[in-house]
Amino acid sequence: MHRFRFKNIWLLSHREKKARHVEFHPSKNLLVGRNHTGKTTLIRSLFETLGATPQGKLEQWDENAVSLLEFGVDGKSYFALHQDGRRALFDGQFNLLISTSKFGEWSKRFCEVTDFNLVFSDKKQAEVVPADPACFFAPFYVNQDGSWQAEWNTFGGMKRFSAPFKPILEYFTGVCPPEYYSASAEKSQHSKTLEEHRREYKLLERAIERFSKSIPLSGPKVAPENFVAEIEQLTREVNELNVRQEGLRSTAVREQELLKSLDHQIHLAEGALAAYDSDTKYLLKEGAAPLICPTCHAEHEKPFIDLLEFAEDARVLRELAARLREDAAEVRRRTHKAFSELSTLNENYLRISRLLDSRKGELKFKDVVGSLGAESAFAAFEAERKQIQAAIDAVVLTVEALETKMAELRSVKRTKAILTKFREHYVASRIALQLHAVPTKTLQLASRPSLSGSGGPRSILAYYAAIWRTVQGDQGSYDIPIVIDSPNQQAQDDINLPAVLQFIANELPAGTQLIVGLETPTDFVFDRAETLTEKFGMLTEAHWDDTNALVEPLLSKMYEATLAQSRS
Repeated sequence: MHRFRFKNIWLLSHREKKARHVEFHPSKNLLVGRNHTGKTTLIRSLFETLGATPQGKLEQWDENAVSLLEFGVDGKSYFALHQDGRRALFDGQFNLLISTSKFGEWSKRFCEVTDFNLVFSDKKQAEVVPADPACFFAPFYVNQDGSWQAEWNTFGGMKRFSAPFKPILEYFTGVCPPEYYSASAEKSQHSKTLEEHRREYKLLERAIERFSKSIPLSGPKVAPENFVAEIEQLTREVNELNVRQEGLRSTAVREQELLKSLDHQIHLAEGALAAYDSDTKYLLKEGAAPLICPTCHAEHEKPFIDLLEFAEDARVLRELAARLREDAAEVRRRTHKAFSELSTLNENYLRISRLLDSRKGELKFKDVVGSLGAESAFAAFEAERKQIQAAIDAVVLTVEALETKMAELRSVKRTKAILTKFREHYVASRIALQLHAVPTKTLQLASRPSLSGSGGPRSILAYYAAIWRTVQGDQGSYDIPIVIDSPNQQAQDDINLPAVLQFIANELPAGTQLIVGLETPTDFVFDRAETLTEKFGMLTEAHWDDTNALVEPLLSKMYEATLAQSRS
């Protein structure tokens, strides 16, 4: 499991000649300060230094202030420096790793340092793009400006991604872990290689076809291995012809049988029409005797309606006969086409037969000399074909293995187990925060609660806590600090507020770094506390000299790198 920790932050304003240094404990940290004492500014600076800008604006803050953050990833220290949109990253010995004002470059380097490989779709460009630092911290930072509501609104700029929060939560909880994205990236690379190999194979096939038309395959071949290769090619062609011939023969037989049936139906229809014509003439004959039944000898008149029905039957029969003739014509066309294609196949058979027969005669010196170049070319073609096909087969096996691994990493069983744990944690957190029980059977990772009143913030906190506990479970891959700014939301009373503070101080995952901002002190034990007392006076002159001595050389390195980049 990757472990990220905040270690130190230095804030410095050249305009005011003031600074602030705060050191963080690896476990529980408390920032205490009334409104406008800089508590939120200090917390926001942790994330803004790393390229994740929280929602909301700061009042009476030097926008050109410098922030230097020391953080650790898996025990390795780094320093991030930020001033007015430009950032620089240094290693633990203050060696410059990157200096840039381009957010994409910084985001890429941050993801490399933290091994954060989540990707999803970019809304505007409709392509797969890597996540950024805001995505890295989104599930772990509860800020007072956007996190205590029913919508994800902690950091700005995340709307450029298409529905990012579900994959973010799946990534950290283990539903779709980092190993899945590593396998997906590897599969994408191999898929591109496979596409290149197949394109190359098609080009080679076309080249062989064109070469075969200009240099005939007939003639003597002096190299046995080339003879074998050519025979393999001829055998392949014959097999393809056989398959095609069988299909055409089957089609021709079916069409002939259908045509025979249609001709028979047409014959019957024409015979019936002839009988109808004869009967009609008799019925319409003037002065004809009445119709006499041969059985009962009853006489029948010839009413007009019977004549109409008789004529209608004849009309229907004529239309049927016409349709049958049209169908027969179409079948004859298809039959002719099948026989034409069979004739073409026979020509190919004759060509191959002549090609094989040409090997039976005596070799002539000029034939041998003339065939040497073609023989070498065909041998080279065949060797290249086998080499490309072997490469294709190898890449296909690799892609299939990666697909199998991805399916295992995102299996239904794994997802169900993680969701079950998440729902159990949510139920337990609600109980600890004095909220009533709710059904959780359909609760999903991205299903933020929407509850009004004082219960709303507590339900949000229970939801976040369920995510944090799930992330710390067996399937999680990251241990990231939990930062909570001003948990006293919606005027918690003297019963609920202690329950909230007790929950934050004692019920969150053990071993996780915790940073909490409160307006007033608390009796609950924290490992380190920083108290801010002066309104709009978080930066002080007392911290200026030491902070400036540390920050100024790093600023010089950052801007020297900028100057060098502009000259190159």
